[in-house]
Amino acid sequence: MKFSEFNLKPSLQEGIKKIGFYETTEVQDKIIPMLLKHQNVIGKSETGTGKTHAFLIPLLQGIDEEKFEVQAVIISPTRELALQIHHEIVRLMKDIDARLYVGGSDREAELNRLRIHQPQIVIGTIGKLIDLAVSSNELKIHTAKFLVIDEADMVFESKEIEYIDQLFVKFEQNIQVALFSATISKPLIHFVNKYLTKCEMVDLTSKEMTKSTIKQIFIPTKNQDKLALLVDLLHSFTPYLVLIFANTKIMVDEIASYLGNHQIKCAVLSGNLSSNERKQVLKRIKEGAYHYVVCSDIASRGVDIEGVSHVINFELPEDIEFFIHRVGRTARYQQDGYAISFYDYDNEDYVHQLIKKGLKCSFQVLKNGVLVPTRTRNRMVKPMEALKAEEELHRKTPMPKKVKPGYRKKRNEQIKKELQKMKRKKINDLYHKKGKMKND
Repeated sequence: MKFSEFNLKPSLQEGIKKIGFYETTEVQDKIIPMLLKHQNVIGKSETGTGKTHAFLIPLLQGIDEEKFEVQAVIISPTRELALQIHHEIVRLMKDIDARLYVGGSDREAELNRLRIHQPQIVIGTIGKLIDLAVSSNELKIHTAKFLVIDEADMVFESKEIEYIDQLFVKFEQNIQVALFSATISKPLIHFVNKYLTKCEMVDLTSKEMTKSTIKQIFIPTKNQDKLALLVDLLHSFTPYLVLIFANTKIMVDEIASYLGNHQIKCAVLSGNLSSNERKQVLKRIKEGAYHYVVCSDIASRGVDIEGVSHVINFELPEDIEFFIHRVGRTARYQQDGYAISFYDYDNEDYVHQLIKKGLKCSFQVLKNGVLVPTRTRNRMVKPMEALKAEEELHRKTPMPKKVKPGYRKKRNEQIKKELQKMKRKKINDLYHKKGKMKND
């Protein structure tokens, strides 16, 4: 479908042409007409499908440019995503008063400006919006007619639920709501049931766990120096842009330092950076100053870094959903991409779960600077002995008749830790046995 078919106001049509948009993506084709009809929508879609413009175009269409009051509010889980959305609004319609409210900004200057006049569009993170709209009551969001919650599964994390309630009291009951999320979590369902009497669900996610255009490769790292292996791996191909993921800020810095010592220039994107530092790093990445970016999960959600040819999981994330979001940074907009994941003993169950969920992948090792297939996959299926051990632990840790909140999760974590201890002991015993045989 062409954007010209939506009968949009001339100023918005001009902005769409300027950014080079002519035909809609699938998510835009479905969502835009619904939002233009003032329906409440939950859009479940993968990253890189064009959902930002799917809500921005109807939002901007509904803005009265002569009315200087808050007409639309966009809630973002991260500063980076909020900044990106603000940037897209400016690209589409420069004369709209759209203001960005995120942590690390000049609060006093924001309050003074709000006292002069209100913005037409508000883009912000939960904490900042609570501060300005609830605590200080200087941001008058009660006049808003349209609310967007982007990456809603991140916004609706347990610690944010009470903030959402505080914020929602400020809105009119008949406000139009659009939520976009890669996954539909329990807190999100709770929110919908509580605040939305009627909404349409549009599920545009693929039945496959990840895009078919992503080649998934798993590399076993047992008994290997992972940092040295990473350097060898990076020398084995010529990328356009590589995102290297670690689970902690400390590991991000360690990887970046090691790569730097081996003459591999890389950018760092993690929670250690200030808002301005992150902006500068993202700007330099987009300008092509770096081919390698070492990052924590802050970069796997909401930050649109174009041209990612490879994603490397130096460490697998604890949550499988984050694995999906990480690898989803490549193969965007119908491009091909590679997702390469390191895994060790403790990750075998994790990888097994990915395969069980339908992930299509290959197991490879690096030999003489080339990735070659290995038979490691055959060892990923749990042996009968392991299954029996797991069953025995479940039997020894019975479920009480009355289950307290969170107990089930704690119980499963405890069983998982015991299984890992057993696995390590078995591996150590094998190496001890081999060493003894050599000595004999």
